[in-house]
Amino acid sequence: MKSKERRMRSFVARGNKLINEGKTPEGMKMIERGLQYYSDRVLNAINPHAKEDTVLMVLVLHHLINEMDKCQPGVKELADKMSKCIVFPALDMIVKIKKMNEE
Repeated sequence: MKSKERRMRSFVARGNKLINEGKTPEGMKMIERGLQYYSDRVLNAINPHAKEDTVLMVLVLHHLINEMDKCQPGVKELADKMSKCIVFPALDMIVKIKKMNEE
């Protein structure tokens, strides 16, 4: 018996559907919920990390953005447009810095 792959319902698709139905505030909240969801997931994945490795995190995130744009051309431009319309979540991130191993 094959296990079913768990699939996410798109926050953007659901938000756009609500906007098209004339429920703009609800649609924008749906998109903002998605932004918070993915922000939390990324932050949980990269923390804690050494302070000195922050530059590596930035490089990795930029690389991922570029690769996603190659797979789905126009994503960067769409993200730039969307960023003017949405409220970004507050990143109440407490950066946990590991002490470097001194061996």
